[in-house]
Amino acid sequence: MNVRAIMNVPRYRLILWTAFAAALLFFIFQMGLLPGTSRRAGQRFAPPGPRSFALLDSVMSHIRDDYLEERDPVRTAEGAYRGMLNSLDSLSCYLNRDLAARYLARSLREASPGLVLYKKYGSFPQVAGIVPGSPAEKAGVEPGDVLTAIGHHNTLASSLTELDLLLRGRQGETVDLKFLRGGDTIQLTLARAVLFPKPWEFVAGGPGRPRVLRIHEFLPGLADGIRKAADSIVKASDGPLVIDLRNCAGGEIDEAVALVNLFLRAPSIGTFGKEAGAQVEVGCPAEAPLAGKRPPVVWVDQATMGPAELVAGVLQELGKAKVVGLPTPGLVARTEIFPLEDESAVILTSAVFTLPSGRTLWTKGLSPDASVPPGDQSDKSFLEKTGPLLGKR
Repeated sequence: MNVRAIMNVPRYRLILWTAFAAALLFFIFQMGLLPGTSRRAGQRFAPPGPRSFALLDSVMSHIRDDYLEERDPVRTAEGAYRGMLNSLDSLSCYLNRDLAARYLARSLREASPGLVLYKKYGSFPQVAGIVPGSPAEKAGVEPGDVLTAIGHHNTLASSLTELDLLLRGRQGETVDLKFLRGGDTIQLTLARAVLFPKPWEFVAGGPGRPRVLRIHEFLPGLADGIRKAADSIVKASDGPLVIDLRNCAGGEIDEAVALVNLFLRAPSIGTFGKEAGAQVEVGCPAEAPLAGKRPPVVWVDQATMGPAELVAGVLQELGKAKVVGLPTPGLVARTEIFPLEDESAVILTSAVFTLPSGRTLWTKGLSPDASVPPGDQSDKSFLEKTGPLLGKR
């Protein structure tokens, strides 16, 4: 195409075509680098052929000539970026300026209505879990409810990363949510609240009851705090120790590794890596003050995600822990943010976790040793399934 031809192209079409072409090239390039793609070591990058650009130009022409109103090219391109990146997996996404700024300024102690969400590409997010005592529980939100809107934001095309940013905020602020339950639409205004004074708690138990170490979120300092309390945890009783990871879906991978190191010491507990790329060994070299003669029991549910899945998987495979509950969704991965020139940003899944046996938790999740009925997630139900694993009838 010569300079005169370019000058005769309508500005709208030129901007939109350029944005989509850039998005297409970016997508193809990234697909050769991300886990779970068809690229293998030694393969050369193959650029898109003429047919790809012809199809793209055809789509642009229809938008320009046949859509009912003139479109903002920036908004349309932003929609293309979001759809392309959000189709990769549940964590990767495109963030506009506002969400990128919120992501970079976020605090791990932000308030939340107490929802744990899970979604797959092309579907609305579902409520996987509800934090006990949270505004969401008090308002009657139920597991399985479908979240269709957060304020004026439709959730269908949003990633889990975006949804978490939209749900969190300052203590006392409210957020408008719209749910589907069966054929009914439910609209609620929920307060955001800091749900726990600290990211973990310990219940000493008593006669016939286990000690329970409940992890709410893998925030910085969690493992250090538990390490300092290790003596009191060990001496609390001679009963078994339960690590309760139910509804635990947030926090940092490194903090999860540090928690594992409280229960076992090992040069390697697994690796983070790309499908055909470098593998980074993850080790737990420090002393393990909570390593005892009796392995712990780990409680999980469908809202046990990310760092919590790593803990449960490693303790199950290397620490001989028994896992009780429901299968987990499989979101153990590291993500990276890449700021863009216009102050928007791209978040990409950069590495996934593999256990020493070669078992990958990404997208596959964790299978419990003893299953709890999905309709009964009470402590009583978990205790009933835990007893036989400890030799108690």
